[in-house]
Amino acid sequence: MANSDRRTVALALAACVAFAALLGAAAADDGATGAGDGTLPPGDSAPPTVFTRLADAGEADDHEGSDHVIVYERSVNRVKETGVTYTDDYTLYKVLTPAACRNMSVQRWRYEPWSSFIHVREVNVIRGDERIPVDVSNVHDLPAPQSAIYWNARVQTLQLPRLQVNDGIEIVAFRKGYSYALLDDAAGTAGTGSGGEAAGSAGAADAGDAPDDEKYIPPMPGEYFDIVRFSASVPIIEQRYEVVIPSTKRLHSETYNGPLYASTSYTADSTRYAWWALDVPARPSETRQASSSDDAPKVVLATVESWESKSRWFFDVNEGQFEVTPAVQAKVDEIFEEAGLTNASEEEKADALVHWVAQNIRYSGQTMGEGEGFTLHSGEMIFEQRSGVCKDIAGMLITMMRAAGMDSYGAMTMAGSRIDLVPADQFNHCVCALRKGDGSFEMYDPTWVPYYNEIWSKYETEQQYLVGTAEGEPLASIDYSPAEESPLRITHRATLAADGALAGTFRFEAGGVMDTRLRRIVRASRIADTGYDMARLISSMSQAVEVLRFDHPAPDDFSQMMWIEIEYRIPEFALPVGDALEFASPMMTVTLASGWLFRAGATHWADERETDLFLWFTQLIDGTETIRLPGGFEVADPPSSEEVDETYAYFKGESEMDGRDLVVRQRAEVRRRQIPPDGYAGFKKAIDEAQDWGAKAYRAETGGER
Repeated sequence: MANSDRRTVALALAACVAFAALLGAAAADDGATGAGDGTLPPGDSAPPTVFTRLADAGEADDHEGSDHVIVYERSVNRVKETGVTYTDDYTLYKVLTPAACRNMSVQRWRYEPWSSFIHVREVNVIRGDERIPVDVSNVHDLPAPQSAIYWNARVQTLQLPRLQVNDGIEIVAFRKGYSYALLDDAAGTAGTGSGGEAAGSAGAADAGDAPDDEKYIPPMPGEYFDIVRFSASVPIIEQRYEVVIPSTKRLHSETYNGPLYASTSYTADSTRYAWWALDVPARPSETRQASSSDDAPKVVLATVESWESKSRWFFDVNEGQFEVTPAVQAKVDEIFEEAGLTNASEEEKADALVHWVAQNIRYSGQTMGEGEGFTLHSGEMIFEQRSGVCKDIAGMLITMMRAAGMDSYGAMTMAGSRIDLVPADQFNHCVCALRKGDGSFEMYDPTWVPYYNEIWSKYETEQQYLVGTAEGEPLASIDYSPAEESPLRITHRATLAADGALAGTFRFEAGGVMDTRLRRIVRASRIADTGYDMARLISSMSQAVEVLRFDHPAPDDFSQMMWIEIEYRIPEFALPVGDALEFASPMMTVTLASGWLFRAGATHWADERETDLFLWFTQLIDGTETIRLPGGFEVADPPSSEEVDETYAYFKGESEMDGRDLVVRQRAEVRRRQIPPDGYAGFKKAIDEAQDWGAKAYRAETGGER
């Protein structure tokens, strides 16, 4: 027998043994005994069974707010020399409420057929001391719901018998293939054995009609990675993750965001690593929450040698995709000629190209062939089809930059979450890197800058990235962006009549993130509806607002920063109270009512917080309001707010009379896009002060007397 045949047989036998152990250890319905007569030493307990695990898991009163609980989850991943992974999963849920009886009545397993295969081997409903088998021949393999990205992902579903409160659901399944982060969702949840509410696997000994391993060799042949989160939206009693790799491979691993148990063991041919967690509470659901990858306990592991090695691989696998065709070259020359940039600087030309690609390549991912998810499609293909996902849009820019003689490369990044130091595929996004004369890289993201007057979105600051080059690059990071780089400057001039009518003009001027937010207010409107949307933007002052005039640049005019000007009138704006008029600041009312203008200020925040607050961007609000009062009217003792100057946020409001004019000023700053729980109180204090200031009532009286 050949060595390869022996290895195949040995792997199959090991999988059989492992599956038997997995099912026996977790799902056996007979308790083990200690001494020969069946007794146990005082204080000892028999190894757990499926029945004792469910009994010990408690009931609804023990898990307030949770409809079910993950009682036990075990994932065993066996990595072959090729990098193909066989995964045996065992999952045991307990149903706690009638809502869970409904919500868990259909089990689902999502997968991508080009990267993985899944076979549901066994499903049982555990009721009392009875195991009720569910016929897994009724598993349906269906197209998964998709939008924007149509890569033929699939979902397997299984209808369970009618569930009862305190039932257990036991699932054994088998999966083989590989993980690749760009194949996963935008939150970057990757990993064959990721913790959470996924159901599991079947025995490798009975893998159904799984295709040959050749189909599932990973993009980096022979390499393995995983990102395993020990967290879910419901409590977890016990979660285990194990990986068995050939002794010829070396594994980088690190735990983050909290302690985990761990062990390592060896055989002559393999190394087994295990991590597990006990009694993990449900991850709280909070407003504007960061990715669980940033705060949930997790393990990141990879066999790849270094970030430089991954950089070289990404370069090699994609370098053939940027050939400059005559059609692409002609379009690049045309763009420069029409913009008067034929003899312009590289920076000016690159700016023109990133905006052309951003505005002309539609985000829509169709399956275009082998390598979907990690190979950038050719510039020729994307130029012809004018659509693709982030990697294709980036590839189009790389190709066009090369047509212009620029030294451009593909790069991977993680939008919305951090990348940790282990060189695993912690990526969900693809961008373009332009190498400058000094060897440094300038980053361009055409996917995130449609209707944006910059080359890199400030939604993506403090974000790590990896450029693919022949030499190999280390992991790098985008700089922090202070609040002043995303300003919204508000000027409001108005006249208040003696009958309470208000007429005035708002002018909003923006930069950075706020530039694109103003552009998208305009772009989101049909031309015929723009006046209505302008009225809606300021309608928090009064539902009776009437827009008399509005103006703004074209949303795709990148020669200037975006501004919007709105002239309006409101009858009966101020409330007559005796001989006085009472009103709130129109500027503060509008600012604090619109999430587009002031995301943090327009949100109601809880008093306390357990997880990171994630706002995506920093922001400065700088506003001045001048209201001409009727003759003989004056606001006595105009108020000022407390100045709140905290680490992560700032607010100060003030007002004064200047002749007949009431002048109101505000300055608000959100100083970090991600705020940890220990900084939340200071942030909330500043926002509370802004909201309190916005609620101040002004009383204009004749003669300045109350």
